[in-house]
Amino acid sequence: MTPLLPEQADALRALQRVCDELGIDVVVIGAIALRVWILHEYRVTEDIDVAVALDLDELQVLTVRLAFLGWRPDQRWEPRWHSPHGARVDLLPIGLRARQKRQVVWPRAETTMRVLGYEHVFQDATVHELEPGLRMRVPPLPVLALLKIVAYVDEPATRQKDLEDILVIIDTYEEDTERRFSDEVLDAGIQYDEAGAFLLGRDLQARCTSAYEADVVRRFLGRVSDPDFQLPAHVARRRVSDEEGAESMLGRQLAALARGFG
Repeated sequence: MTPLLPEQADALRALQRVCDELGIDVVVIGAIALRVWILHEYRVTEDIDVAVALDLDELQVLTVRLAFLGWRPDQRWEPRWHSPHGARVDLLPIGLRARQKRQVVWPRAETTMRVLGYEHVFQDATVHELEPGLRMRVPPLPVLALLKIVAYVDEPATRQKDLEDILVIIDTYEEDTERRFSDEVLDAGIQYDEAGAFLLGRDLQARCTSAYEADVVRRFLGRVSDPDFQLPAHVARRRVSDEEGAESMLGRQLAALARGFG
């Protein structure tokens, strides 16, 4: 199960109940979803990110019900709602048209969010128990990695948490399974500390079914493999105590990720 603040658990229970009543597909994404797969001590979040299978002009069907329960919209960030007990919930309206157009346009803020990878979010998500009695759908780890790659590539200066999460996924991917010792790793001559990155690359490649998804992963690889790229200082400190060792290991992992992606 995933550690949640009491107000987060209450908000998710209410959201799941309303979505079930309305027949709306809802999937937990973001840091809470990541903690289903990786419990990382420093990655605690007060925000809840969920994708709902509604387009923006259909979202009112859901928000009217939430408002009746005491939820209120944020005055600055359009997707954000506040539950009666203070949980912050970002409701991302990722309906069929948003996925076809590959974007959501927020009219009030006049900003655009790129929509890539969400077909996999809704198709591949599986049910997990986040708290006793709270069962919600969560995407598999490669899909979460793809969402974070898209977010970081679009806004690298402001999405450093996504970069940090990507590196944590690379470090820990398949570390508790036999895949790191499988023939696909051994035959490629991949070392153990590179194996997670290599396997993540393989799994990303299998899921990047559109040219747009493959392109954004390649753009990410190009950016972080650039000789002038530097890890943010706080990210480098959290990886290993020896920064030179961190740079060397990261370089090998990124090369393995690129090799796995092909």
